[in-house]
This record gives sequence, structure tokens and C-alpha cells, in this order.
Amino acid sequence: MLDNLLIEPRRAPAADDERRDAGRASEHWLRNAGEQRVPFLATFDFASIKGDWAHRFLICADQNVEDAALVAYGESFAKLLGLPERVTAVVPLSQQVPERYLPVFVEGCGNAMKQLPARLSGSFEYDFTAELYRAVFLPIRLHQSWSKWLIFGSFNCRTVLSVDRKAP
Repeated sequence: MLDNLLIEPRRAPAADDERRDAGRASEHWLRNAGEQRVPFLATFDFASIKGDWAHRFLICADQNVEDAALVAYGESFAKLLGLPERVTAVVPLSQQVPERYLPVFVEGCGNAMKQLPARLSGSFEYDFTAELYRAVFLPIRLHQSWSKWLIFGSFNCRTVLSVDRKAP
């Protein structure tokens, strides 16, 4: 069912698009949820966003978040996390996501598994730079009686100079 849901090449996203992708992903998810609290995969419209996966991802998870795995993602997301252009094997997030981002993905997936959309943002500080991130994790039910879920989301980060730091 997930075959061909992504990824068609498109122009490189503009910086403005990158900053707003989490919001656009959330809006798309809300349109698909409609009257339901959480949308079902069978009725989720991936076709209309086929060319808009730059920073987006799809994770398959069950109640044990440690077993969650990326099943699809966009090119920009892959570059940010140092992943292959496309998913080549389904392995746990802990083996794919860089260590500094893992708590973000664990928290986001954990909230999504509770049927709660999760919007996360923050920063990681290194020497004289700060890495700012923004992410959204949105649950999609595979089937009413199944324990596995999909988590649709968007993740982006950028590095900026941290001027508040004092020289050693």
C-alpha cells in the first residue's frame, strides 16, 4: 500500500518552504483526519503531496518506540541525517538517527503513539554555534485493531552562530 506514495523530484525547496514544512504537514494531516481524531492509512491522501517530501518522513511504530523504523523519507531529510537517498532496509531508529536527534524522535513517536500530534522545536549548542530544529510527528492508524501505527512527520534543522557564548 505504501508503494509509490513518494517521491517525485521537484525543485529544491526555498528556505521559506523549509521553515513552514512542519506547519504544512500538520495542515495536511488535519484535513485527512476530518471528524476522526486520527486518520486511517486507507483514507490518507498521500497522492496530493507526492512531490513535497523534502523534509518529511514516515515511521512505522508499535507501543515499543525503540522498535520504530523509518519506512520512507525525503531527500533533504536524508541529507540532514546522513541517510541513504531512499530507505534500503528497515532498522530501528536508534541505528539510523544521529544520537543528538534520537531524544527528539523518541519523544515525538511516543506522543504520536498516544494519538497526540507532537510539535517539537529546540536547539543543540556546540562551541560557538547552535543547531536549531523543528519537527512534527503525526499518527496515522494502519487498521483499527492493529498495534502498529505510521507516524507522518517533518524534520528540519539549521546551524547558526551563537553570539551569547563567551570565549574560553
